[in-house]
Amino acid sequence: MNNQYLIDAGFEVCQKQEGFSELSGPFYEKKQGGYWLRALVIEAKHLNPEGVVHGGVLLSMTDYIVYRAIGDEITHDIQFATINLNTQFLAAAKLGDVIYGKGKITRKTHSVIFAEGELYTNERPIMSGTGIWKIIGR
Repeated sequence: MNNQYLIDAGFEVCQKQEGFSELSGPFYEKKQGGYWLRALVIEAKHLNPEGVVHGGVLLSMTDYIVYRAIGDEITHDIQFATINLNTQFLAAAKLGDVIYGKGKITRKTHSVIFAEGELYTNERPIMSGTGIWKIIGR
């Protein structure tokens, strides 16, 4: 697969992809039902020496898709940062795979947000994660 596949499927390049997110992407997104679906086409730069997607790419994508999902729900004008992210590697992905991801808030207090996310291909789940994000500015 390539990035044109995602564009043809109605995805657009994600907003807010500066710094490390830009290096680890490019990430794509499209509104689907009541949530945003994000995606990444696995390129050679995403692979580890064994030829499968590097675990750091999956961790980064999970953090990114949950971060974006939180902003989608509470607004991207509020600043927040990851305090904790617990993940489970479920399967490997390989060159050319499209990894999809979605996240959601599970609970919110005045100062912290609890959220979860999942990554998957069309064939299998790849990673799941839960975490806590600190609200640091309004």
